[in-house]
Amino acid sequence: MKPTVGRIVHYVSYGTPGGEYTSQCRAAVVTEVNGPAFNPATGRDAEDSTVVGLCVLNPEGMFFNRSVLQSEPAETPGDPNCPDRAEHGKIFRYCACGWLPATPRGGTWHWPERE
Repeated sequence: MKPTVGRIVHYVSYGTPGGEYTSQCRAAVVTEVNGPAFNPATGRDAEDSTVVGLCVLNPEGMFFNRSVLQSEPAETPGDPNCPDRAEHGKIFRYCACGWLPATPRGGTWHWPERE
């Protein structure tokens, strides 16, 4: 999907170093699309990441950021023979097989998960 002005996305807050506030997803409205992100390793635009301007909706108020990088994190699969594989992605989000949930970085945006 391509971001367009007015679409709702998730912005990932940074949280605080002391842990008073944790990193969390916040609703955000796309206010501008700046184009693909530049990848310095390849010297080309990244095809899977877009920079957008956002209006982030926080419980304490709104804030605007004109250069937010897209981050679509992937989960770490763990052991393919895990007996608890059906439980991956459920509320407790831990498995001894090495599976880890997708964890987006603070200060980035991603598409909301479909439920």
